[in-house]
Amino acid sequence: MSAWGCPHDIKGICTRVNNIPCDLGMKGCVLFGRFRFADPAKNRTKKVPANPVGLTPVPDNGTK
Repeated sequence: MSAWGCPHDIKGICTRVNNIPCDLGMKGCVLFGRFRFADPAKNRTKKVPANPVGLTPVPDNGTK
């Protein structure tokens, strides 16, 4: 068996994020954006690509 403990969690207080109660995955947490959480509010939003798949850019024919 193994366990994981955050080095910034001291008695339930996050020493990394302004000494507020620890909530794994909150913004500012070392885990934020690195893992997917069951709570969607703790997950980063996906970035939309500049050129979504299926759309082709219009070629520039030199006229303006």
